[in-house]
Amino acid sequence: MGNKFKFTDKSIKALKTPPRDSPSTEFEATDSQTIGLKCLVGKTGNKRFLFRYTLNQRKQSISLGRFGDINVSDARKLAQKHRMTLNDGINPKVDRRCPTRLTIDAFFQQHYLPSIKKRKKSWRDDVYRYDTHIAPKFGAMLFQDLRTIDVQQLHLKMTDTINKYGNLYAPATANQVLMIFKSMTKYAIDLGVIDKNICKPVKLFRLNNARTRFLTTFEIKRLLKSCREYSNKTIAAHIAILALTGLRCGEAFNIKVKDIDIKKRVIFIPMTKNGGSRVVYITDMMLSFIANVPLKPDNPYLFAGRVKGQPLRSTRKTFFKLLKRAQVNSDGICQHSLRHSVASNLASENVSLRIIQEQLSHRSIISTQRYTKVNTESMRQTSETLSSMFS
Repeated sequence: MGNKFKFTDKSIKALKTPPRDSPSTEFEATDSQTIGLKCLVGKTGNKRFLFRYTLNQRKQSISLGRFGDINVSDARKLAQKHRMTLNDGINPKVDRRCPTRLTIDAFFQQHYLPSIKKRKKSWRDDVYRYDTHIAPKFGAMLFQDLRTIDVQQLHLKMTDTINKYGNLYAPATANQVLMIFKSMTKYAIDLGVIDKNICKPVKLFRLNNARTRFLTTFEIKRLLKSCREYSNKTIAAHIAILALTGLRCGEAFNIKVKDIDIKKRVIFIPMTKNGGSRVVYITDMMLSFIANVPLKPDNPYLFAGRVKGQPLRSTRKTFFKLLKRAQVNSDGICQHSLRHSVASNLASENVSLRIIQEQLSHRSIISTQRYTKVNTESMRQTSETLSSMFS
């Protein structure tokens, strides 16, 4: 009898025990009828059924029971059940009652996501990154089977992968995905799901966060002119408010009508990235854009989105369209550059860093210094001042 044949109780019973001097500890037979069903015969005569399969390019197995405790028919039913589970993209080894048998997807959905929803304002960004980059490759894997090299390869390969805009993912994006993995791993250790921080050895890419491209005051003027002429007043106003205040995109998106006090000329921002609240003062120019925004009676947000009761989610495409109309070079520019430009242009007008820090709601003035620049004329004047001291 060969290694592969149709299992029957009679044929399994007839399998011979491997010789004592055999280099293999067990003889393995394969069922020709059920994919993955194996029978292992030990040197003591013990016979047991296994279901072998491959998931995420790894060979894995599940013990089905000893021959005698279960028969071939029982083993075949169990193997077929596991095969159906595998076809649904679920690891059949998972036991939801045991925390150490959780898949990465089960841990994210059942434990990590409920946790970050309560403590992290940008949790939706984490969900998007998890669904886009982590779940397709590792979702069905047991968390305890995740290796350091798996995380490292994901991190490295992201910068060689084309995103939906046709560009390579930036190192900063790869770092954001890695940080989700690192945070999940620490939380999994706390909950007893895993006992080793496999993400710790994987290092973040070093980033050059120094901003060398800002929009000048003349470019901002042309952009605002394009905003005034644009047909969609909601999106145009959102972009204009970013340019005129230095608000973060998310802070502007989440402005509610009730938080705007026209009489006092203020906008109340209840929650910033730093976890606190702040006030933005409304100028005549800001008011000219806000006044043209069409409000929706069933939507509390100033910049109402298409989904009922929800704000706008993105104005990125329109932003670049308006830059083109304004004849502004968009190289090295993103919407967040408007925030950096506010700091840069205020610094060029000799506004103190402390005031700029308050305008941008930076927790540390070090952050403010990163987004400011010293222009050529200022340096020239400094040199002149220094020389005049000795003339």
